[in-house]
Amino acid sequence: MKRRGREKKEGLNEVDVFVGQRLRELRMLAGLSQSDVASALGLTFQQLQKYERGFNRVSSSRLFKLGQFFRVPVSVFFEGLENRQTPVEGAEVPAAGGGEEQENTLQSREALMLARYFQSIRDPQIRAAIRELAERCAEQQADGADATGAAPAPKRGRGRRAEQGGHA
Repeated sequence: MKRRGREKKEGLNEVDVFVGQRLRELRMLAGLSQSDVASALGLTFQQLQKYERGFNRVSSSRLFKLGQFFRVPVSVFFEGLENRQTPVEGAEVPAAGGGEEQENTLQSREALMLARYFQSIRDPQIRAAIRELAERCAEQQADGADATGAAPAPKRGRGRRAEQGGHA
């Protein structure tokens, strides 16, 4: 079956893909659809979609406008890029839908959703409790996951009831 549009022989540029991912993260954190952002910037949602996937390169003037729209400095679109392993220029970037990349995208989506929900919590005690819960879960996973990836049984006496003086 013939694909619509043109295919790039050299593959996608890793920087363009990275900037697109950052754009998508900002949009999702703001709770906006592609159509919302596109119409605010005078684009079609398809154009924004191409930016987010790295199919089209975002110009410097467009990055500036995006930064203004999201109220972030332009540098936000590049933060963390230098920490990534950079393949040789022109090397193929794995196609969307690949196993590890798809898993990372799902994890990223979950993290963005959690961040968005967390931002909406105003009670400082609840926020502190959620941070502590996340920290404990991460520590437990790092300390005790066995070869199958299963987490160990929870430690007794650290639950909510134990903290409140109740019985388990």
